[in-house]
Amino acid sequence: MEDRALVKPGAGEAAVASVTGCHGVLEVFLVALDIDASAVGNPPVSAVGTLDPFLPAHIEARRPTGHGIRPPEMLAYRYIADSDRPAVSFGVSTQALRTGATPVRPFVGPPATCVSLWEIPGYGAVLAFEALRDGSSRLIGRRTDPLQDRDGDGFGPAVDGFLSPFGLSAVSSLEDLFPGINRMMPAPTTYRSLRELVVHRHRGVGDREVVEGLVVEVVSSGGDRVRDLVDATATGPLARAAAHAWGVVWGWDRVRLVDVPARPGAALAVREDSGAVLFDLEAASVDSHYTGGIGEMIFGLLPWVAMRASCSRDFWRVLDHLRDHELLTGDRLAEALDDVAAVQARKMERSLLRKESIHDDRFHSWTQPTQLRSVLVRRVADDMAALDDEIAGAVEVIEHATARSAELRGQRHSRLTRGWSAAAAAIAVVALFAALAAVPGVSEPTLFPHWVHALSVTLALTATTIVVAVLWRRQ
Repeated sequence: MEDRALVKPGAGEAAVASVTGCHGVLEVFLVALDIDASAVGNPPVSAVGTLDPFLPAHIEARRPTGHGIRPPEMLAYRYIADSDRPAVSFGVSTQALRTGATPVRPFVGPPATCVSLWEIPGYGAVLAFEALRDGSSRLIGRRTDPLQDRDGDGFGPAVDGFLSPFGLSAVSSLEDLFPGINRMMPAPTTYRSLRELVVHRHRGVGDREVVEGLVVEVVSSGGDRVRDLVDATATGPLARAAAHAWGVVWGWDRVRLVDVPARPGAALAVREDSGAVLFDLEAASVDSHYTGGIGEMIFGLLPWVAMRASCSRDFWRVLDHLRDHELLTGDRLAEALDDVAAVQARKMERSLLRKESIHDDRFHSWTQPTQLRSVLVRRVADDMAALDDEIAGAVEVIEHATARSAELRGQRHSRLTRGWSAAAAAIAVVALFAALAAVPGVSEPTLFPHWVHALSVTLALTATTIVVAVLWRRQ
């Protein structure tokens, strides 16, 4: 077990002079939501420095150039601190503090929780749960999986733990969490519970659904935990218990960020599905710390979560159309065509953006904000490409239904043309008959008492024929 000295009682800079290790843990749970807030334009907001080390304090100050993923826009946030509990220290690796390699002092403050709502233009919304805690509880491990919701475990309890300081839970709505948010997005959505708003991954575990999201736990010295996750056996009693509880024993990989980390050999632990990351600050460069670079790295994961969720959202949307493909006519067909156009645009955008920052693995002795996102993109690139191919095949089926619908419309138009010809002939006969009937005779009365009656009958018959033809056209 690695030796770590804790913070002396008290908070503030005076209490960190003797710090040789940080015992605070930052837990981050990013969850994609199936809502669209883009209908309402929101002015960009600047970073909220007083909320450090949470995400609202790491909003990028520079304007987007349009050359990469569009940055997140914060819609709302909520923060609460527990000043009655002892302060925690966080943000600098233990190795850097021990060796004096960095003049940066750790962040010291009371345990706190922050919940923020973000819109990623073109990809939807992400709800970020963050908590700075003393490390007595763990969000990441083989016995936990916040991305599943099995028998009351997993997702629900994890969200409850983040929201309990606010007196809320996973069944609360966005309106409960951010009062007045209904003015920024469709009101019916804002009153649904968080459980109903989450996006589910296109492939679950067995018959259980998996939430589209990402769990990150940031620790100052996590070498022991990384080894426990990566090197643990997949056949022992603990593995069998995990398989019984979650239906799967996830494998973990050791991922290096830089060639020269703060502690030699330090690495991250990344779950095989890239749904969870144990971020050891000692795996970053020696001069890196959370408030001066690593926080931006976590901030850069918001678009990644939304982009990955967009694949699953497109999957479920296309699947809904395929399940009722025989009903793809009229307004339903027009809706499907709009969805197909949007899906194809997002598919191409994802394909192009997968190629961004392809050299992020060449930073040997320093870290920069997009490294972790690029690691995750590379790990699931093949899976996302395969899913996009499946969606493309489904789109072809919908397009075939479109062509078939056009063919049927052409046949109806042909029948309509023949119908109009018959109607025109009938109208001509009736008009001629009415005209002849209105001509006065020498010895016998006319068919109609007056020519006005003949004209009225002719107009009535013509109008009836036109109405019948129009109704037939709409079928």
